[in-house]
Amino acid sequence: MEPNADELPSISSLLLPKIYQELQYSLIQGWQCFNESENSKLLNEFFEFLLNAGFDESLYRKNIPNPAYDHAAKLIGKPFLETARKFEIQFNEIFPGSFSTSKEVQAGDFELRLFQLKAFYRNRPLCLFLLRFPHFHEKFGFPLAPELKILELY
Repeated sequence: MEPNADELPSISSLLLPKIYQELQYSLIQGWQCFNESENSKLLNEFFEFLLNAGFDESLYRKNIPNPAYDHAAKLIGKPFLETARKFEIQFNEIFPGSFSTSKEVQAGDFELRLFQLKAFYRNRPLCLFLLRFPHFHEKFGFPLAPELKILELY
């Protein structure tokens, strides 16, 4: 007789520490690969174009992410999403999360964009992640790798 799904141990008690480690490693890997890529140079030029065009001073800046950073974040997050898929984890938002509900804080000589991602395992809520994305405003770049933190277990 096969056990039903309610009788199986939860993923949070068995695999979550391993999954968390692999997800964090994949963010570091994506960050390193991006920084060494041609895309980094191209998006740096695009960032300069947007800066000269006045994007940061416009009314759009509060509601729309800088397209250079938005695209870079998606490239950095590709290994993260591949790792999540390997563990059958999905999210309630497109990576890295909702810009409109994210927050930004100053952290030394750079800013941190804070996103929340609700993770699901086999369509059941698993946890709420906080994704911290360090970046600059005056120039293009990510001084540190994105950092993942578990805010809440479900």
